[in-house]
Amino acid sequence: MFKLIVAAASWNFITFQSPSHSAVMMEFTTPPSYGSTTVTVGVIATDDQILCAGAQEAVQHTSSKHDDEVGWEEPTAINLQWKPSASSSATEQTSATLSGSIAPRYDRIDVLAQIPAFLKTIIAAAAGSKPFIYQYGPEMELKLSRQADSEQTVKGRIFMEATFITG
Repeated sequence: MFKLIVAAASWNFITFQSPSHSAVMMEFTTPPSYGSTTVTVGVIATDDQILCAGAQEAVQHTSSKHDDEVGWEEPTAINLQWKPSASSSATEQTSATLSGSIAPRYDRIDVLAQIPAFLKTIIAAAAGSKPFIYQYGPEMELKLSRQADSEQTVKGRIFMEATFITG
């Protein structure tokens, strides 16, 4: 008998681009066999400096709808938070949020679309996996907070992938 190893049950990848700022966030959650651990890393940068980087970030799907065709809860709105690392000095701390609707999606990709249906059934039964990738690309606003009193809103576009492998 073979054992299929799945290292991530789901993940979110988000990149925000504007003429002046770039932000990236990656979050993945391991399957129960690896403790259902969630790890998130992120960074925000301008042309000449990194404003925020670390592993204190958070990704939330604040709204979703059931995708009846494949069975996953498709995200329709998000809330992302970049937080300063503990090593940042009080005068350098920058945090940011990106939240709002991400609908409509660009695409939904069936990762196993190119293999025969009987083999997909075997994989789903053996590993409990049903991998789909949802892709989005709306315009959004990144809200930056520098120190306690300085706020800035930057308009740009995101590219987001929400990937579901196992339930």
